[in-house]
Amino acid sequence: MPFSNYAAADTVSVDVDGQEYIIGINPEGIEVQSIEGDGELALLLTVDSSSSSGTLEISFDREFFDSTFQGEDDSFFVILDGFDEATFEETKTDSTRTLLIDIPSGTEEIEIIGSHILDGTFGKIQSGSKPAVTEPPAVTEPPAVTEPPAVTEVPKVTEKEPTQCGPGTVLKNGECVLDETCGQGTHLENGVCVLDKPGSSSSVERPPMSQLIYGAAAALVISFSVIIFFWIISRANREQK
Repeated sequence: MPFSNYAAADTVSVDVDGQEYIIGINPEGIEVQSIEGDGELALLLTVDSSSSSGTLEISFDREFFDSTFQGEDDSFFVILDGFDEATFEETKTDSTRTLLIDIPSGTEEIEIIGSHILDGTFGKIQSGSKPAVTEPPAVTEPPAVTEPPAVTEVPKVTEKEPTQCGPGTVLKNGECVLDETCGQGTHLENGVCVLDKPGSSSSVERPPMSQLIYGAAAALVISFSVIIFFWIISRANREQK
């Protein structure tokens, strides 16, 4: 069974050029004192099994430590104290390999030999810790949508009522409108001031020149009437004589 399935066990971290790998160890009846790389092919563990025999389950990442031949999985060699071949069982997945090794009483060193191992720096054995769990990548939240600033309404400009109007207009209800009154001698027709016609009832009084002409004519008529009157009287007197 892969080490990752155990709820609690001892672990050792290995740093390989900034990449961390976790080796899981689960001893029964023995104590694992240290673990390190042994050359380019093996792991070397020192153990204390002086009081009794036991077992050691060890699990590692294939990328860190594996045993293959011509692209196919090959068996590991497990040597005890430099010359005794150990009895063990193996389970494996696509990413890990796990060995369950029988450890006789009095064993001090276990060497596990494969086909390749990465050169890294081993940390201390962390007893009772859970195997490291690879956290999923952080979800990048979409950038916050910045709301556009509120549009401030421009206050309405109250137009001042005109106090004066131009020529030809008059102020009416606060607005300049056309002056619909016409001057002397003119009258309003279709919204336009036009000259009065002679004899038109719309004329208030005659122009000054017309008054002079009519006055002179009246004087001539009166003078002529007076002359006729005196001529008739003069003729009547001559006939009486």
